[in-house]
Amino acid sequence: KDKKTYSTVPQRQPDWNRAVSDAEKIVGYPTSYLTLRSLLSDEMSNIAGHIRKLVGSSHPLLKTAKRLIYNGRNNMQTRGLIVLLISKAAGHLNPEELEHQDQPVGVSHRQRSLAEITEMIHTAHLLHKGVVNISTDLFDGTTLEDMQFGNKIAVLAGDYFLATACTGLAALRNTRVVELISTAISDFMQAEFIGFRDNQGNPLPDPDINIQDWEDRNFLAAGSLLAKSCQSTMVLSGHDEEMQKKGFEFGRELALAWQAYTDLQPFMDLYRYPPGTPFDLTSSPVIMHLKEHPELCHDIHNAMDTLDERDYKKIHDMVMNGNGVTKAKELCQRHSEAALRVLHSAFEPSDARTALTNIINALRID
Repeated sequence: KDKKTYSTVPQRQPDWNRAVSDAEKIVGYPTSYLTLRSLLSDEMSNIAGHIRKLVGSSHPLLKTAKRLIYNGRNNMQTRGLIVLLISKAAGHLNPEELEHQDQPVGVSHRQRSLAEITEMIHTAHLLHKGVVNISTDLFDGTTLEDMQFGNKIAVLAGDYFLATACTGLAALRNTRVVELISTAISDFMQAEFIGFRDNQGNPLPDPDINIQDWEDRNFLAAGSLLAKSCQSTMVLSGHDEEMQKKGFEFGRELALAWQAYTDLQPFMDLYRYPPGTPFDLTSSPVIMHLKEHPELCHDIHNAMDTLDERDYKKIHDMVMNGNGVTKAKELCQRHSEAALRVLHSAFEPSDARTALTNIINALRID
């Protein structure tokens, strides 16, 4: 019997980077390699040359490109890692699909490809979201040219990742998986047309917005891809519909916990987000605050044209002085606990399950 390398006892409050690093050892290689083949292709090398021309401008594409290359606390490649871990935790019911080199890890080549596809689709979405609405009232001269050029590169790079992902999806030769991942891409698009937006496309809260609206929008914008990727890997490994449903539920709850955790960062990490830094005005702390102080919605909608006209410091201070942050922490806790319940009820104890538990625990905020 193989000797266990990793403890099956989850850490109480693990560090995010350590949880991810330990998990990468379990699946056999760093998940930054998942999109590396695409990033090192000739096409992306040409695009990278054009991106360098934007250095010194304020186009959002630069920030996205930097995050792709330098993985920090909010590791962009973690979605693929989750898919690999849930694949290993569930086990493969068709052992003949596992090649000799796959057997120690317990993840098939098609499941690794699915993890890569998940990362590429997520990356394409981030690049496309970086397209700036051009207005001569807001930009002029060189700045306008930079924004126009950056938009072209953002669309081109995003389309490249999306096309590569779709080619890989077809190569999986499973119509059910193609259907699931295709609907996840559709959900991304649908999320962009929900609710009010300012003239730059930034979401604004509706006066009647509630936490169910937050869950619905963020499932489409963030949860659908992870949920349907976890469901898809259950399909590829031959599990029944009940197990596929558990994969979907786990991915959904983890994604919503992750989003709530991300929403809280501007109100908890004041070193990285000093007061006055723009943040999502439909984030969970803001929505929780609006339930008790709906008059804030009027202040937010007063400046529709640009981020610069909106007093983020004032909004930040108002939310910090209310109960919104505390209630958003409770929301994060609820979804984290829901993800753990699904994980522990549907999957047998293993190093992969422990790694997933540690990742979830790293998102929990006391």
